[in-house]
Formats: sequence, C-alpha cells, structure tokens
Amino acid sequence: MTQRLRVLVVDDNPQDRRLVIRELKKAFPQSEVLEAIDQEQLDKILLTEQFDLVVTDYHLHWSDGIQVLRNVKERSPYCPVIMFTATGNEDVAVEAMKHGLDDYIIKSVKHFVRLRAAVRTVVEFARTRSRVEHLTARLESVLSQLSVGVFSCDPAGRFMEVNDAMLQLLGYESADQATQSGLVSLFPNTEQGNRFLQSIRESDQRQEFEIEQDTDEGRKCYRITAKRSSAEFEPVFIDGLVEDVTQLKNFEIEIRQAAVASAQLAMLSPREREVFDEVVSGKPNKTVARKMQITEKTVEKHRASMMRKLGARSVTDLVRLAMLSQSPLSRENPQ
Repeated sequence: MTQRLRVLVVDDNPQDRRLVIRELKKAFPQSEVLEAIDQEQLDKILLTEQFDLVVTDYHLHWSDGIQVLRNVKERSPYCPVIMFTATGNEDVAVEAMKHGLDDYIIKSVKHFVRLRAAVRTVVEFARTRSRVEHLTARLESVLSQLSVGVFSCDPAGRFMEVNDAMLQLLGYESADQATQSGLVSLFPNTEQGNRFLQSIRESDQRQEFEIEQDTDEGRKCYRITAKRSSAEFEPVFIDGLVEDVTQLKNFEIEIRQAAVASAQLAMLSPREREVFDEVVSGKPNKTVARKMQITEKTVEKHRASMMRKLGARSVTDLVRLAMLSQSPLSRENPQ
C-alpha cells in the first residue's frame, strides 16, 4: 500500500507521538501527519483540515479518547479512528466501539507492529466503503431517473427501506409513511400478495409478478422482482425492484397485432395486395384501374375478394389493418 495518507495523531505525550509517527512512516513513507496536543489544536484541525485517519490516545490531560472519537465522527462519520493507549481497559474499548471506533490497540512495544497492520486494514476498509457508497449512490440515481422503485422489507413484507421512485409509486411523501405499509399493499388483493410473499420466503430464487393499477395517467402495468437474502445470515430480509413495464407491454401487444395483421395480408394474391395498397392510400377505383391498367370492374372484383378474405366491412377496416401490419420498430425508424 503506497498511497499518500493524511493522519491526525492526537496525543499530548511528545515521546508517544514520535513513536506513533515513526511507525506510520515505516508503513507509509509518504504520509503526512497532523498533530493535536490540546483541545484548541484539535478543534482547529477538525474545522479546517482533511485527513484519512485518526490515531488517538485515551488518556489526555485535557480530554479523553472517547470524546475525541465523538468529535471526529460528528465531523466525518466514515473517517476511521484507532485508539492506541496504555491507560484504557476493556470497558473503555467496549464504550468506544459503541461510538464507532475502528480498532483498539494497547500501547506497548510489542503492539507497534499491530498498529501498522491496523492502519492498513482500517484505511483500506474505509476506502472500499467509500467506493461502495459512491457506486450505490450512482445506482440509486440511475434507478430513480429510470423510475425504478427499490425496496427492502422484512419476511412479513413490511417495508424497511424504499427509494424516492418507490415512494412516488406508493403515493407517500416520506419513508416513515412507507414503513407503515408493506409489499402486499401493491397487489390488487391481499391473497395474491400473500401468495407472492410466501413464494419469496420459500425459495432462494428470484421471484417475479406483474400487477395492473388504474392511475391518473391510465392503466399501468408494473413488474415486481424480489429475492430473499441467504438463510445463512440473520436477520433474513427481502430486496426487490418495481418497474413500470406499461410501455413494454403495449409494445409486445403491438408486435403481436402486427404479426396477425401481416399473416392476414399474406392471404391476398399479388393483385389483391396491389389493390389493397392503393385503396388504403385513398385512391378511388377509377384511379386504381388506370394505374394498374385494368378495368374498373376488375378492381371491384379484387376489392370484394380482398374484403371477404380480410373480414373487412369498410375502407376504415382496411386502413386499420394496414396500420396494424406495420411493426412498431418500422414505424419508429421509417426508411
């Protein structure tokens, strides 16, 4: 690990500070060390400086390590803090851990090596956590822009966490409101919701279900995808997504309609198809006959046969069929 570190050392014993700094320089030759020997210096550094790690003694003449820990975490909740002290005890260690201490090391010659290892571990963990949170925030942003609802709930289906898109889908203004409801509330009826919830609890595979809801924008179709966490870990919880698949469903319907309409038109003879194209473009029989160089009576004959095969009663039916036969893709990307 060769990265440059800025480390804040909080200790009012100059000899101990030198020992800590020496060990830090052994592990991180390029590290920059800030020193705080009293409350005034600590407050100034916390207010004006950026740092990657804090190493603090517990017993200070002007404070104690737990108060230093609290001050650091209030300013930088994810900044790792190591307590390196000769005056602490198990109770101090437990209390410090409750406040977010990352490691506790007894200050002695044989533990200096452990200090170097602890610094490596907590700094790498902090940076990994920072990367994960950054990626999580980016993913959350992308999902929100795509209007994908994200939720986490307990095995009973009660929401524990939801994103903004999920709040909007539920019709709530705050996460607190969402925690008063559950996954089953998304379903048209409770029985369907309970069956889906049961299928999630009983399987380690991803489960999907599609529901329809009437909204101010019309009928919407949503796909719920959910999976429970591994039963090896406690507590068990359920994570899932809710996607608005209305456009996708409409697109699938249009694709099927286009396939059916194309199959119907395939029943026409070449001449009938030619007449069909001219008729749906709005041309009268006389114009069609002149263009195709046939008699108007022949046009009428082809037209009658065509209408019969297609089950059409009017030109409007023919136009509708012509529109349906066009693939949605070809309509969106005309040649």
